[in-house]
Amino acid sequence: MRSVYSTLLFLAAATPLLADEKSDCLAQASPTNGVIYWTGLEVPLDKADSYGNIMPGSNSTTKGCMQIGQWDGQIRIGEQPHPVKDTRTILETNPVGKWASYDVSYISGFSIALTCLDTVQQTLTGDNTDLFDVPGASCEDKNGYTCVGPVGAWGVRASEMSETSCWNCNPPNAFFAPVAGAAYVFPDDNGSVIAASSNAIHCCVDKDCPWTNPKAGTTKHGTCTCNSGADKRDATPETKPNTKRHLHSHGKHKVRGLSEIV
Repeated sequence: MRSVYSTLLFLAAATPLLADEKSDCLAQASPTNGVIYWTGLEVPLDKADSYGNIMPGSNSTTKGCMQIGQWDGQIRIGEQPHPVKDTRTILETNPVGKWASYDVSYISGFSIALTCLDTVQQTLTGDNTDLFDVPGASCEDKNGYTCVGPVGAWGVRASEMSETSCWNCNPPNAFFAPVAGAAYVFPDDNGSVIAASSNAIHCCVDKDCPWTNPKAGTTKHGTCTCNSGADKRDATPETKPNTKRHLHSHGKHKVRGLSEIV
């Protein structure tokens, strides 16, 4: 007669070990398949197309394994605060092609802290700083529970919309400055871009995530000279070509978004 102890050993040996969800998820990444493994807070997300329009039926949450394939666009994170003015935290994805990369962007605004790690290169984009908790600076323009990015998609503050405004150079204000260099806070803030070497990305949501980006707070302004010489631009959006892609120019993405014309 089999003892209770031997029975337990038999059952343990017969029961397969549960697969590690994170490892199993990231193992599905390839040069043609982007994969994100989400941890941290579970909040809503939506995919936006290359023009920034939310894709119908693309809503999900920041939980577990997310296959993004060759999605070249935006993942907007958090509750949508306004039916038109979307100022949430954005993860920009471009898994394939010459300029394959990822970045965290607060150009439109900040809803929640986001940090993403390329699990092969161990490179970071974003940061775990909750900007609403940083002492000494308050949000100048709130949209519900999000803070609106002061420079916006065209890289100019609303108060500076003129023919001599420079698109890319406006520095972050005091609220966004702590993460400049780690996440996009003005259009020329290209230090936040990480190459999509593996397409195996681990993203963690909120301030309790384990990664602090050493680039956070390292850039103070854009690299061009505003309001002078060749950098004098007509910043009125209506005069710009109807260009596609991301909300700002990328150092690695020379044919995307505003980088097509700056």
